Amino acid sequence: MSPIRVGLIGLPSALGENYEGTSWSVNAHLPFLTKSPNFEIVALLNSSVESAQTAIQKYGLPNETKAYGDPQDLANDPDVDLVVCSVRVDRHFLTVRPSLIAGKAVYVEWPLDRNLEVAQEMATLATKHNARTIVGIQGAFSPIIRKMRSVIESGEIGRVLASTITGSFGNNVDAESKNVRYFLDRDVGGNPITIHVGHSLEYIAAVLGEFKTLRSFSSISRPTIDIKDYSVGDTGKVVEAGARNTVPDQILAYGTVEPSDAAVTVKFHAGKEFPGQPRLDWRIQGEKGWLRLASPLVSLNVGGPGIKLEIARNETNTVEEILPEADEWDELPVPAQNIARLYEAYRKNEWHPTFDWALKRHEALDRIWKEFDAESH
Repeated sequence: MSPIRVGLIGLPSALGENYEGTSWSVNAHLPFLTKSPNFEIVALLNSSVESAQTAIQKYGLPNETKAYGDPQDLANDPDVDLVVCSVRVDRHFLTVRPSLIAGKAVYVEWPLDRNLEVAQEMATLATKHNARTIVGIQGAFSPIIRKMRSVIESGEIGRVLASTITGSFGNNVDAESKNVRYFLDRDVGGNPITIHVGHSLEYIAAVLGEFKTLRSFSSISRPTIDIKDYSVGDTGKVVEAGARNTVPDQILAYGTVEPSDAAVTVKFHAGKEFPGQPRLDWRIQGEKGWLRLASPLVSLNVGGPGIKLEIARNETNTVEEILPEADEWDELPVPAQNIARLYEAYRKNEWHPTFDWALKRHEALDRIWKEFDAESH
Protein backbone atom coordinates (compact mmCIF):
# COMPACT_ATOMS: atom_id res chain seq x y z
CA MET A 1 0.00 0.00 0.00
CA SER A 2 1.27 3.47 -0.86
CA PRO A 3 2.30 5.70 2.03
CA ILE A 4 -0.03 8.43 3.24
CA ARG A 5 1.19 11.70 1.71
CA VAL A 6 1.41 14.46 4.30
CA GLY A 7 1.27 18.21 3.89
CA LEU A 8 2.77 19.64 7.07
CA ILE A 9 1.83 23.11 8.32
CA GLY A 10 4.36 24.78 10.57
CA LEU A 11 8.02 23.78 10.61
CA PRO A 12 10.22 26.54 12.04
CA SER A 13 12.90 27.67 9.61
CA ALA A 14 14.79 29.56 12.31
CA LEU A 15 14.99 29.26 16.10
CA GLY A 16 16.63 32.59 16.80
CA GLU A 17 15.91 35.23 19.41
CA ASN A 18 12.55 36.13 17.85
CA TYR A 19 11.28 32.54 17.73
CA GLU A 20 7.93 31.93 19.41
CA GLY A 21 6.74 28.42 20.18
CA THR A 22 7.82 25.02 21.47
CA SER A 23 9.13 23.39 18.25
CA TRP A 24 6.41 20.76 18.67
CA SER A 25 6.36 19.85 14.98
CA VAL A 26 10.13 19.27 15.08
CA ASN A 27 10.14 17.28 18.31
CA ALA A 28 6.89 15.32 18.05
CA HIS A 29 5.97 14.95 14.37
CA LEU A 30 9.18 14.83 12.36
CA PRO A 31 10.77 11.86 14.18
CA PHE A 32 7.81 9.65 13.25
CA LEU A 33 6.93 11.05 9.84
CA THR A 34 10.52 10.84 8.58
CA LYS A 35 10.95 7.28 9.86
CA SER A 36 7.66 5.56 9.10
CA PRO A 37 7.35 3.75 5.76
CA ASN A 38 3.61 4.39 5.92
CA PHE A 39 3.77 8.18 5.83
CA GLU A 40 5.80 10.65 3.79
CA ILE A 41 6.01 14.43 3.89
CA VAL A 42 5.37 15.72 0.37
CA ALA A 43 4.59 19.38 1.11
CA LEU A 44 5.30 22.04 3.71
CA LEU A 45 3.28 25.18 4.39
CA ASN A 46 4.98 27.99 6.30
CA SER A 47 4.34 31.73 6.53
CA SER A 48 6.04 32.14 3.14
CA VAL A 49 7.38 29.99 0.34
CA GLU A 50 10.89 31.13 1.26
CA SER A 51 10.43 30.05 4.88
CA ALA A 52 9.14 26.66 3.76
CA GLN A 53 12.09 26.19 1.39
CA THR A 54 14.53 27.04 4.17
CA ALA A 55 12.87 24.55 6.54
CA ILE A 56 12.90 21.81 3.90
CA GLN A 57 16.66 22.19 3.64
CA LYS A 58 17.19 22.68 7.37
CA TYR A 59 15.50 19.41 8.33
CA GLY A 60 16.73 17.36 5.40
CA LEU A 61 13.37 16.74 3.77
CA PRO A 62 13.45 15.40 0.19
CA ASN A 63 14.31 18.01 -2.43
CA GLU A 64 11.02 17.32 -4.21
CA THR A 65 9.02 18.41 -1.12
CA LYS A 66 6.74 21.22 -2.25
CA ALA A 67 7.03 24.58 -0.49
CA TYR A 68 3.90 26.65 0.08
CA GLY A 69 3.16 30.00 1.70
CA ASP A 70 -0.63 30.04 1.18
CA PRO A 71 -3.09 27.58 2.80
CA GLN A 72 -5.19 27.53 -0.36
CA ASP A 73 -2.26 26.30 -2.43
CA LEU A 74 -1.79 23.37 -0.04
CA ALA A 75 -5.50 22.58 -0.20
CA ASN A 76 -5.34 22.58 -4.01
CA ASP A 77 -2.48 20.05 -4.12
CA PRO A 78 -3.89 16.70 -5.34
CA ASP A 79 -0.80 14.87 -4.09
CA VAL A 80 -1.57 15.61 -0.40
CA ASP A 81 -3.70 13.03 1.43
CA LEU A 82 -3.36 14.31 4.99
CA VAL A 83 -2.82 17.89 6.19
CA VAL A 84 -1.10 18.16 9.59
CA CYS A 85 -1.30 21.48 11.43
CA SER A 86 1.18 22.31 14.18
CA VAL A 87 1.20 26.10 14.47
CA ARG A 88 0.10 28.53 17.17
CA VAL A 89 -3.43 27.75 18.36
CA ASP A 90 -5.13 30.89 17.04
CA ARG A 91 -3.84 30.10 13.53
CA HIS A 92 -5.21 26.56 13.34
CA PHE A 93 -8.52 27.23 11.59
CA LEU A 94 -7.00 29.90 9.38
CA THR A 95 -4.47 27.46 7.98
CA VAL A 96 -6.64 24.32 7.62
CA ARG A 97 -9.95 25.85 6.52
CA PRO A 98 -9.24 25.54 2.78
CA SER A 99 -8.18 21.91 3.22
CA LEU A 100 -11.36 21.08 5.14
CA ILE A 101 -13.44 22.63 2.37
CA ALA A 102 -11.46 20.56 -0.13
CA GLY A 103 -12.44 17.45 1.80
CA LYS A 104 -8.90 16.48 2.73
CA ALA A 105 -8.09 14.56 5.88
CA VAL A 106 -6.88 17.05 8.49
CA TYR A 107 -4.88 16.59 11.71
CA VAL A 108 -4.90 19.58 14.07
CA GLU A 109 -2.93 19.85 17.27
CA TRP A 110 -4.80 20.41 20.54
CA PRO A 111 -6.70 22.63 21.20
CA LEU A 112 -8.55 22.89 17.91
CA ASP A 113 -8.49 26.67 18.08
CA ARG A 114 -8.83 29.51 20.56
CA ASN A 115 -12.33 28.79 21.90
CA LEU A 116 -15.39 26.56 21.70
CA GLU A 117 -17.15 28.62 19.05
CA VAL A 118 -14.29 28.31 16.56
CA ALA A 119 -13.88 24.62 17.37
CA GLN A 120 -17.57 24.04 16.64
CA GLU A 121 -17.24 25.85 13.32
CA MET A 122 -14.28 23.64 12.41
CA ALA A 123 -16.16 20.44 13.29
CA THR A 124 -19.23 21.55 11.35
CA LEU A 125 -17.14 22.38 8.29
CA ALA A 126 -15.38 19.02 8.41
CA THR A 127 -18.70 17.19 8.57
CA LYS A 128 -20.15 19.24 5.72
CA HIS A 129 -17.25 18.35 3.42
CA ASN A 130 -16.77 14.74 4.63
CA ALA A 131 -13.24 15.46 5.79
CA ARG A 132 -11.64 12.87 8.06
CA THR A 133 -10.20 14.53 11.14
CA ILE A 134 -7.65 13.86 13.86
CA VAL A 135 -6.86 15.89 16.97
CA GLY A 136 -3.54 15.81 18.80
CA ILE A 137 -5.09 14.99 22.15
CA GLN A 138 -3.07 11.81 22.44
CA GLY A 139 -3.26 10.94 26.13
CA ALA A 140 -5.39 7.82 25.61
CA PHE A 141 -2.57 6.30 23.53
CA SER A 142 -0.01 6.53 26.32
CA PRO A 143 1.02 3.05 27.55
CA ILE A 144 0.87 4.25 31.17
CA ILE A 145 -2.69 5.55 30.68
CA ARG A 146 -3.69 2.32 28.97
CA LYS A 147 -2.23 0.35 31.87
CA MET A 148 -4.20 2.44 34.38
CA ARG A 149 -7.39 1.82 32.44
CA SER A 150 -6.76 -1.94 32.32
CA VAL A 151 -6.18 -2.04 36.10
CA ILE A 152 -9.44 -0.18 36.71
CA GLU A 153 -11.36 -2.40 34.28
CA SER A 154 -9.91 -5.56 35.84
CA GLY A 155 -11.44 -4.65 39.19
CA GLU A 156 -8.12 -4.99 41.04
CA ILE A 157 -8.87 -1.97 43.24
CA GLY A 158 -12.63 -2.57 43.22
CA ARG A 159 -15.26 0.05 42.54
CA VAL A 160 -13.69 3.46 42.13
CA LEU A 161 -14.68 5.85 44.92
CA ALA A 162 -12.62 8.97 44.26
CA SER A 163 -9.70 10.37 42.33
CA THR A 164 -7.43 13.39 42.77
CA ILE A 165 -4.93 14.93 40.36
CA THR A 166 -2.56 17.59 41.65
CA GLY A 167 -0.09 19.20 39.29
CA SER A 168 2.26 22.13 38.91
CA PHE A 169 2.88 23.73 35.55
CA GLY A 170 6.62 23.47 36.08
CA ASN A 171 7.39 27.02 34.99
CA ASN A 172 9.13 29.68 37.07
CA VAL A 173 6.60 31.32 39.34
CA ASP A 174 8.13 34.77 38.89
CA ALA A 175 8.48 34.82 35.10
CA GLU A 176 7.41 33.30 31.80
CA SER A 177 9.60 32.37 28.85
CA LYS A 178 9.46 34.70 25.87
CA ASN A 179 9.01 31.62 23.66
CA VAL A 180 5.55 31.07 25.16
CA ARG A 181 4.59 34.60 26.05
CA TYR A 182 1.23 33.87 24.44
CA PHE A 183 0.46 31.61 27.43
CA LEU A 184 -0.50 34.86 29.19
CA ASP A 185 -2.96 35.92 26.48
CA ARG A 186 -6.36 34.27 26.75
CA ASP A 187 -7.33 35.33 23.22
CA VAL A 188 -4.59 33.19 21.66
CA GLY A 189 -6.06 29.99 23.10
CA GLY A 190 -2.84 28.14 23.88
CA ASN A 191 -2.30 28.35 27.65
CA PRO A 192 -2.10 26.23 30.81
CA ILE A 193 -5.89 25.85 31.01
CA THR A 194 -6.43 24.66 27.46
CA ILE A 195 -3.22 22.61 27.30
CA HIS A 196 -2.59 21.09 30.74
CA VAL A 197 -6.16 21.00 32.04
CA GLY A 198 -7.53 20.07 28.61
CA HIS A 199 -5.18 17.11 28.25
CA SER A 200 -5.87 16.01 31.84
CA LEU A 201 -9.60 15.87 31.12
CA GLU A 202 -8.82 13.54 28.23
CA TYR A 203 -6.81 11.04 30.23
CA ILE A 204 -9.30 11.16 33.09
CA ALA A 205 -11.96 10.17 30.55
CA ALA A 206 -9.70 7.43 29.19
CA VAL A 207 -9.12 5.90 32.63
CA LEU A 208 -12.23 6.70 34.67
CA GLY A 209 -14.93 7.79 32.22
CA GLU A 210 -16.54 11.03 31.11
CA PHE A 211 -17.50 13.74 33.59
CA LYS A 212 -21.19 13.63 34.47
CA THR A 213 -20.94 16.84 36.47
CA LEU A 214 -18.16 19.41 36.39
CA ARG A 215 -17.61 22.58 38.38
CA SER A 216 -14.55 24.75 38.78
CA PHE A 217 -12.88 27.68 40.48
CA SER A 218 -9.99 29.53 38.88
CA SER A 219 -8.01 32.63 39.73
CA ILE A 220 -5.10 34.72 38.52
CA SER A 221 -2.52 34.87 41.29
CA ARG A 222 0.02 36.73 39.11
CA PRO A 223 -1.76 39.49 37.16
CA THR A 224 1.58 40.76 35.88
CA ILE A 225 4.62 38.63 35.06
CA ASP A 226 8.09 39.39 33.76
CA ILE A 227 8.98 37.87 30.41
CA LYS A 228 12.46 36.35 30.26
CA ASP A 229 14.81 35.07 27.60
CA TYR A 230 16.18 31.80 29.00
CA SER A 231 18.48 31.16 26.07
CA VAL A 232 21.08 33.33 27.82
CA GLY A 233 21.21 31.17 30.95
CA ASP A 234 19.20 29.41 33.66
CA THR A 235 18.20 32.61 35.43
CA GLY A 236 17.19 34.29 32.19
CA LYS A 237 17.20 37.91 31.11
CA VAL A 238 14.13 40.12 31.50
CA VAL A 239 13.00 41.28 28.07
CA GLU A 240 9.61 42.64 29.17
CA ALA A 241 8.78 43.68 32.71
CA GLY A 242 5.29 43.34 34.15
CA ALA A 243 3.49 41.77 31.20
CA ARG A 244 -0.27 41.51 31.72
CA ASN A 245 -1.60 38.01 32.40
CA THR A 246 -5.22 37.24 31.46
CA VAL A 247 -5.06 33.46 32.03
CA PRO A 248 -5.82 31.83 35.42
CA ASP A 249 -2.79 30.16 36.97
CA GLN A 250 -4.66 28.51 39.86
CA ILE A 251 -7.26 26.06 38.59
CA LEU A 252 -9.53 23.71 40.51
CA ALA A 253 -12.02 21.49 38.68
CA TYR A 254 -14.19 18.87 40.31
CA GLY A 255 -17.17 16.67 39.63
CA THR A 256 -18.30 13.08 39.18
CA VAL A 257 -17.57 10.66 36.37
CA GLU A 258 -19.59 7.94 34.73
CA PRO A 259 -20.23 5.08 35.27
CA SER A 260 -18.80 4.88 38.80
CA ASP A 261 -20.12 8.22 40.12
CA ALA A 262 -16.67 8.65 41.65
CA ALA A 263 -15.73 12.12 42.86
CA VAL A 264 -12.82 13.55 40.83
CA THR A 265 -10.76 16.60 41.73
CA VAL A 266 -8.19 18.28 39.49
CA LYS A 267 -5.90 21.02 40.83
CA PHE A 268 -3.17 22.77 38.85
CA HIS A 269 -1.04 25.66 40.03
CA ALA A 270 1.65 27.97 38.70
CA GLY A 271 5.32 27.38 39.36
CA LYS A 272 7.22 24.30 40.34
CA GLU A 273 6.29 21.53 42.75
CA PHE A 274 7.39 21.21 46.38
CA PRO A 275 10.99 19.90 46.44
CA GLY A 276 11.15 16.14 46.41
CA GLN A 277 7.52 15.73 45.33
CA PRO A 278 6.24 14.70 41.90
CA ARG A 279 5.20 17.41 39.49
CA LEU A 280 2.00 15.48 38.87
CA ASP A 281 0.40 13.22 41.46
CA TRP A 282 -2.67 11.19 40.46
CA ARG A 283 -4.38 8.99 43.03
CA ILE A 284 -7.39 6.76 42.49
CA GLN A 285 -9.15 5.25 45.50
CA GLY A 286 -11.08 2.03 45.11
CA GLU A 287 -12.93 -0.20 47.55
CA LYS A 288 -10.06 -2.72 47.47
CA GLY A 289 -7.08 -0.38 47.28
CA TRP A 290 -5.36 2.51 45.56
CA LEU A 291 -3.74 3.30 42.24
CA ARG A 292 -1.13 6.06 42.25
CA LEU A 293 0.79 7.66 39.40
CA ALA A 294 3.68 9.97 40.25
CA SER A 295 5.34 11.88 37.44
CA PRO A 296 8.26 14.32 37.26
CA LEU A 297 6.47 15.86 34.26
CA VAL A 298 3.06 17.48 34.17
CA SER A 299 2.16 16.30 30.66
CA LEU A 300 1.12 12.65 30.78
CA ASN A 301 0.00 12.96 27.17
CA VAL A 302 3.69 13.38 26.32
CA GLY A 303 5.14 11.06 28.94
CA GLY A 304 8.80 10.61 29.75
CA PRO A 305 11.24 8.86 32.05
CA GLY A 306 10.63 8.67 35.77
CA ILE A 307 6.86 8.11 35.71
CA LYS A 308 5.93 5.57 38.37
CA LEU A 309 2.64 3.67 38.66
CA GLU A 310 1.86 1.77 41.86
CA ILE A 311 -1.02 -0.28 43.22
CA ALA A 312 -1.79 -0.61 46.93
CA ARG A 313 -3.94 -3.55 47.98
CA ASN A 314 -5.94 -3.23 51.20
CA GLU A 315 -6.21 -6.97 51.80
CA THR A 316 -2.45 -7.58 51.86
CA ASN A 317 -1.34 -4.09 52.86
CA THR A 318 1.24 -4.17 50.06
CA VAL A 319 2.37 -1.71 47.43
CA GLU A 320 3.57 -2.93 44.03
CA GLU A 321 4.94 -1.05 41.02
CA ILE A 322 3.17 -1.71 37.73
CA LEU A 323 4.98 -1.38 34.41
CA PRO A 324 3.27 -0.54 31.11
CA GLU A 325 3.67 -2.72 28.03
CA ALA A 326 6.47 -1.78 25.64
CA ASP A 327 5.97 -1.32 21.91
CA GLU A 328 8.02 -0.36 18.85
CA TRP A 329 7.38 3.37 19.33
CA ASP A 330 9.29 3.45 22.59
CA GLU A 331 12.43 3.85 20.47
CA LEU A 332 11.36 7.28 19.24
CA PRO A 333 12.14 10.49 21.14
CA VAL A 334 9.65 10.87 24.01
CA PRO A 335 7.49 13.65 22.48
CA ALA A 336 7.00 11.57 19.31
CA GLN A 337 5.96 8.30 20.93
CA ASN A 338 2.26 8.90 21.62
CA ILE A 339 1.97 10.98 18.45
CA ALA A 340 3.23 7.92 16.55
CA ARG A 341 0.59 5.76 18.22
CA LEU A 342 -2.07 8.30 17.23
CA TYR A 343 -0.91 8.36 13.60
CA GLU A 344 -0.94 4.57 13.50
CA ALA A 345 -4.48 4.41 14.87
CA TYR A 346 -5.57 6.73 12.07
CA ARG A 347 -3.75 4.68 9.44
CA LYS A 348 -5.33 1.44 10.64
CA ASN A 349 -8.82 2.99 10.85
CA GLU A 350 -8.87 2.36 14.59
CA TRP A 351 -10.44 4.70 17.12
CA HIS A 352 -8.77 8.09 17.39
CA PRO A 353 -9.93 11.52 18.60
CA THR A 354 -11.73 13.51 15.91
CA PHE A 355 -12.92 17.12 15.81
CA ASP A 356 -16.30 16.00 17.15
CA TRP A 357 -14.59 14.12 19.98
CA ALA A 358 -12.48 17.17 20.83
CA LEU A 359 -15.64 19.25 21.26
CA LYS A 360 -16.26 17.36 24.52
CA ARG A 361 -13.06 18.80 25.95
CA HIS A 362 -13.73 22.25 24.49
CA GLU A 363 -17.18 22.26 26.08
CA ALA A 364 -15.70 21.41 29.49
CA LEU A 365 -13.06 24.14 29.13
CA ASP A 366 -15.76 26.59 28.07
CA ARG A 367 -17.57 25.91 31.36
CA ILE A 368 -14.34 26.54 33.27
CA TRP A 369 -13.84 29.86 31.46
CA LYS A 370 -17.44 30.93 32.07
CA GLU A 371 -17.23 30.12 35.78
CA PHE A 372 -13.98 32.08 36.00
CA ASP A 373 -15.63 35.06 34.28
CA ALA A 374 -18.61 34.88 36.63
CA GLU A 375 -16.37 34.81 39.71
CA SER A 376 -14.12 37.64 38.54
CA HIS A 377 -16.87 40.13 37.69
